[in-house]
Amino acid sequence: MQALVNNLRKDNKKVTGTTLLNHAYLKIPDREQSYWSPELHVTVEETERGALIRGVVGPKPRIWTMFMFFYSAIIVLFLFGSALGISQWMLGMDAPWLWSIPASVVLWLLVFFAAKYGQRKGNRQMARLRNFVDMILEEAENEKEAAIFSKTQPA
Repeated sequence: MQALVNNLRKDNKKVTGTTLLNHAYLKIPDREQSYWSPELHVTVEETERGALIRGVVGPKPRIWTMFMFFYSAIIVLFLFGSALGISQWMLGMDAPWLWSIPASVVLWLLVFFAAKYGQRKGNRQMARLRNFVDMILEEAENEKEAAIFSKTQPA
């Protein structure tokens, strides 16, 4: 974790972020961020055999919340609209709410493909975040091996 903190403190032009205890929140610098820019949350847990490192890459929380709102609204439209439309149709009434079934499917597809578009737009930045963490882990592993090697060499 210390290697991660040290690299974030450097004048790093590729990745910025913050750390809190054993958590690191990494993101792309503000000048390069777009609406679809991802974030990486890294957790480091000490174990008997070393460290367990976990990472989760995802959209910014506001983007995730927006898409969840859209999906929820579409599900509500589908459920209530289809229930009302089918009820009206079974009672022999005009059933304009039956249009909510194909409309909700079309809306769901639009939101789904918008999310896929966003994933594709943020793919390079996601790879940059991952490569940054991989580089830090490799440096830390090399330093550890060098320290072990220097301790085992006779003086």
